[in-house]
Amino acid sequence: MEILVLRLFKHLNTFAKHTIPLLTLYNYSEMPEDELLSLLIEGNRPAFRQLYLDYYRKIFAYAFKFTKSVELSQDITQEVFLKVWEKRENLRNIKYFKAYLYAVCKNITLNVLTRAAREIKIKSLILTGCEKFHVDTETTFQNEEYDTLLNKAIQQLPSQRKLIYTLIKTEGKSYDEVADQLGITTGTINDHIVKATRSIKEYLLWYNITLTI
Repeated sequence: MEILVLRLFKHLNTFAKHTIPLLTLYNYSEMPEDELLSLLIEGNRPAFRQLYLDYYRKIFAYAFKFTKSVELSQDITQEVFLKVWEKRENLRNIKYFKAYLYAVCKNITLNVLTRAAREIKIKSLILTGCEKFHVDTETTFQNEEYDTLLNKAIQQLPSQRKLIYTLIKTEGKSYDEVADQLGITTGTINDHIVKATRSIKEYLLWYNITLTI
């Protein structure tokens, strides 16, 4: 706790100029709170330090009840007392100092937690977006690769077989329509489709790809 006190006074850039003898610190520790507050309002740093020592653990515990984090609670506690120091003249209108400290602590804690929740949500959205982009990109690449290899496999078929396969599988024509168009039987068309499909599957297998049509 002493380290935290030193850090706070270092932030105020005044502690080094106001070293407090042990006897003086003891006297302040015996002083009634209303007198300490009066001195604090006037800018008395030893009085402020004594109030810090008196209330640090209570404010830390109150912050920890919300944050469940030692580090966050330490930061919040120091921010509470820093605000008390910076706004010390407002203490003239404060009737209950302890209640005032708890109120300041609660407001700062809620702000910290709200900001943290917002950051977590933003990070989650960014992460989700990145993952979706990665999946979509990979899927697009795989689809493009499949289409390219399938087209190459079709192009390697004999001309008549390639034509029949294209009319049936790509253009979606029926066996009867292709039979009438080419003047051949549906049995011949089926034979070409079976052989073309086998040839394409074997071609794609070299690339560890399965024919999906």
